[in-house]
Amino acid sequence: MVDFKKLQESKGKPKPINPREIFNALPKPPGINDLYASQAEVLDAWFPRRTERDVVVKLHTGGGKTLVALLMAQSVMNELGEPVIYLAPTNQLVDQVIAKSKEYGISAVPYVRKQPLQAEFYDGKSVLVGSYETLFNGRSKFGVRNSGQSIVKAGAIILDDAHVALSSVRDAFSLTITAKDHSDVYADLAGRFRTAFKEVGRSGSFADVTNGKDFGVMEVPSWAWQRKLPEIEQYLSEVVEDIDPFVWPFLRDNLAVCHCLFSRKSVTITPIFPTVDLLPTFDDCSRRIYMSATIADDSEIVRTFGASAEAVSKPITSASLAGVGERMILIPELMKLEGTPITPMVKNIAKKLAENKRGAAILTPSGHAADQWTDIAKYPSTAKAVADEISAMQSGTSYGPLVLANRYDGIDLAGNACRFLVMDNLPQGTSDYDIYRVNVVADAAVSSLIAQRIEQGIGRGTRGGGDFCTVMLIGSRLVGWIGRKSNLAFLTASTRVQLSMGQEMSETVTTVKEVHETVMKCLNRDADWVKYHASELAEAAHAAPVNMLALRVAGGERKAFKLQRLGQYEKALQTFEKLIADEELKSDSQRRAWLSALAARIAYQMEDEQRGQKLQTNAFSVNNNHSPPKIRPPYVPRPIPGKQSGAIVSRLLEYDLRGAMLADFEEAVAELVPAASAARYEEALANLGTYLGFEAERPEKIHGTGPDVLWRTGATFDFVIEAKSKKEDNPLYKSDHAQLLEAENWFKGAYPGRAAVRVSALPEAVADNKASTAGSYALRLAEITKLVGALRGVLKDLVASPGKADALRERCEAALQKANLTPDGIRKLFLVTFEKASGKGP
Repeated sequence: MVDFKKLQESKGKPKPINPREIFNALPKPPGINDLYASQAEVLDAWFPRRTERDVVVKLHTGGGKTLVALLMAQSVMNELGEPVIYLAPTNQLVDQVIAKSKEYGISAVPYVRKQPLQAEFYDGKSVLVGSYETLFNGRSKFGVRNSGQSIVKAGAIILDDAHVALSSVRDAFSLTITAKDHSDVYADLAGRFRTAFKEVGRSGSFADVTNGKDFGVMEVPSWAWQRKLPEIEQYLSEVVEDIDPFVWPFLRDNLAVCHCLFSRKSVTITPIFPTVDLLPTFDDCSRRIYMSATIADDSEIVRTFGASAEAVSKPITSASLAGVGERMILIPELMKLEGTPITPMVKNIAKKLAENKRGAAILTPSGHAADQWTDIAKYPSTAKAVADEISAMQSGTSYGPLVLANRYDGIDLAGNACRFLVMDNLPQGTSDYDIYRVNVVADAAVSSLIAQRIEQGIGRGTRGGGDFCTVMLIGSRLVGWIGRKSNLAFLTASTRVQLSMGQEMSETVTTVKEVHETVMKCLNRDADWVKYHASELAEAAHAAPVNMLALRVAGGERKAFKLQRLGQYEKALQTFEKLIADEELKSDSQRRAWLSALAARIAYQMEDEQRGQKLQTNAFSVNNNHSPPKIRPPYVPRPIPGKQSGAIVSRLLEYDLRGAMLADFEEAVAELVPAASAARYEEALANLGTYLGFEAERPEKIHGTGPDVLWRTGATFDFVIEAKSKKEDNPLYKSDHAQLLEAENWFKGAYPGRAAVRVSALPEAVADNKASTAGSYALRLAEITKLVGALRGVLKDLVASPGKADALRERCEAALQKANLTPDGIRKLFLVTFEKASGKGP
């Protein structure tokens, strides 16, 4: 038998290391003669930079990213003769990489569980392809620092879809103890920290979370975590083997730098940043290549992988639009459909298209949301069932509709498998840490993560430059998010252009019939539509700008984390203090609050209680989703607000899609219903005040004293509000009214000489005979509904009005007067006095 491989090697020719030359020498699949221009462009840019430790390479989905990565891998093996590891987010994508390598004759072997690593990998002759979990686990075959294992040295590690893998990498370093599977451990840990939550005034919320009544995520106060650390270390070492032994080697010596998060389903112990340095194969690798999407903010690559911020600031990218599919994005909330229910309309379109052999898929943020689609769509509940349904759609044996919950990546529905894609509401975090992060850091990094999930989601139906799909974006939170100017910057240029087209098209649609006709323009390849899309998309042919500030902050956070773990606490604190004082961060109070909270953790770790209290107070004062300090900060009186109309118009001008403000408004006041929890109802009342153009506060929640809600106005008085939404058929008792009087006294102390209107927000304006309610008012649920309706009308009028700020303010002022939404108008029209009821009060 002739061994052609041996014959070729016997010639003694040096192996090419330039990826272009490697490609030219490879066998080509039918129809492939050369690289895409975008592939050639990034390979030419990478080759002279190939020795850099961290390199980010960006290509559009469908732009041939896998082949580029494989050519880089072959180049490293040819040059160094060392092992190369290729990581992909899912096993399905691992299989795709292996298939692509066979297609081009590049030698690749899959990682096989419970089997030794292959000899051809060790010899640098075959790239090893596996999921991120194959490397990032506490019992990794590649070796863990200080474990006594031999360490595998890698010449290069390629991290494909690095932006997608961020959560799964964090999970590999996190211990999650579920209440369902380990109820005794969950209960034990909850019991150890119950007193700490009581000390900061959040025992009620913690009880609701741990009893399964609240969907929130609560962090153990960092001072309490440090205080309990020795006993927690001992306890976990005894029980962890039955929970997750793979993660313990990462955590056992690093609990001091971890968050401890409680939710109704689990308790999660996760490091501030993944401790990737505990894996020498990764940490000591001299060439780490991050294949990423064309997003504007790569700061999470710095935080998650410890990559150099300077290196990440110089990504290799292409301005080419190769691989960008054709997407007709439609936004029903922006259409003038005159009360037509949106979800039933979209369901009807999806069902009809699937019946006509045009694939339809729906992406939802949760299983609960997915359940709402099961009347027209299949909802596979297991990973295998999902894979089977996807395969059926890919092969053309099914066209859906298929609904998937919280799956925005790793699903390819090219061609006819998906011609109609629905994204139902805003993607949410996949883990308790993600949810926690969104609540406490409303910053660029979080916006970037949301943008990535949106990009991933709407990209499921277009898998290359020749593909096309209609995308429907529905749900108030999603529409509100994409409508804000500040968020659009985190989307790729091509998506921004397609969204802009979608806005223009959606605003011209007035009937359900026109919705159907518009969808079919795309699917039937209407020549005018195709030409319009191509010409508009050409405007997006430029590289995304780099967010240098976000990278600098991420680099500073990582530096401080390293110093903290080395015990150099003062240097770590100085790093944070320098960032907090940065001029460019002056306007980003949320980011500075997050940095203050991280710094407080270090102060508590070094037992500097006073410094920790000050830093935690700074964080909490800006965002009360942070853990409260032991001593609540005193209330600081604020100046009288400006005009209502100015505040309302300023908010409106934050939106690029003005109609999206209405979607945000509906979301903000949605909990003004009897079924809402007290906390959500109070938050919705505060939101209503903000949308009315007042300065709304929740003093009792933040400072532990004062009213539930305070509406500060530009008039001569403010509204002091106590929320009693759960009264139902019960009257306002004497004790209830006493709370309102106490709130008024607090207000008089904070704002001496200023008038207050005492308000109790409750179902009915009925007071017990023992309650002396003279001078107090009721804001009944019926009036709240009217108030919301009146404000909705004003906002709709503004959204539909052309003109700049001055003209809009004048129009808003007139509309507020007409709708009686000024402070005087609200007091006269929407507040009522109490009637007396018989019966015994408490």
